Amino acid sequence: MTDNTDDEHLDNPTNTQSENSSDQIILPTNTDPINQIQETENMEVHKHPHHVTHKKKWGEYLLEFLMLFLAVFLGFIAENQREHIVEHQREKKFARRLLSDLRQDSLFFETRIQLLEKRQQAHEQFLKIMTNPAGATDSAVNRGFVRILLLTKTSNDFTTATYNQMKTSGSLRYIDNDNLTTSLQQYYDVLLAKTSRDAEGADKFFTDYIISYMTKHFRFQDFKPSDGSSLHIKLLNRSAQSDQELINIMGVWAANCDTQLDLQRPAQKQMLELIKLIKKEYHLE
Repeated sequence: MTDNTDDEHLDNPTNTQSENSSDQIILPTNTDPINQIQETENMEVHKHPHHVTHKKKWGEYLLEFLMLFLAVFLGFIAENQREHIVEHQREKKFARRLLSDLRQDSLFFETRIQLLEKRQQAHEQFLKIMTNPAGATDSAVNRGFVRILLLTKTSNDFTTATYNQMKTSGSLRYIDNDNLTTSLQQYYDVLLAKTSRDAEGADKFFTDYIISYMTKHFRFQDFKPSDGSSLHIKLLNRSAQSDQELINIMGVWAANCDTQLDLQRPAQKQMLELIKLIKKEYHLE
């Protein structure tokens, strides 16, 4: 019996080894294919919403559009507000300069109107001398004529630089007050324009007629006595006809004086109204 057992062990040596080796084999874990599919689905479900493969909902698109529109709209408002502030600053700067120019015109009108009124009075005295029934001496005619010449000034020294710059550059649009814009245009483009044209005509008349008469009938040295003493004045080629010519010439000159006053007084009134408007509109003093 013993012998048979030993023989069995000898005849089946591999059986023992296979049994021993089977104990040492380690099987892999998590090999279930169903579990792998579930894990893959879980990974896809938990992807970040900003991932390239993430599909946005329509609400997210709408929110992004609204945010972008709001940013652009607020930027547009801010830019408009900035431009409005800049334009208001420019408007006030021009207003200060206009006010300065108008104040210069105020001084001009005050001086010029007084001069024209004195010239009117001088012409009345000269006419009395020339029409005196007893006759007028050469010295009397000279004195009356010179008195008028000393009060003669035809050029109009209006200060229009600021308005002209605003007009040519389109800066009048900075003025929001339509009444102020209309008043400025009425003053500069209408009243001052008429006064300037009249002054140009007066300059031409003075040169063509008064200077021409002086060179024919007066002596230049008689206007400026060297020692200040009274000189015996002698008019050249004086006659009744030349006297009447002088009366006519100075009569036209006096009429031009009246015309200048009729133009400058309304312009002065408009200028004073403009000063009030600008000071009130822009709180200036």
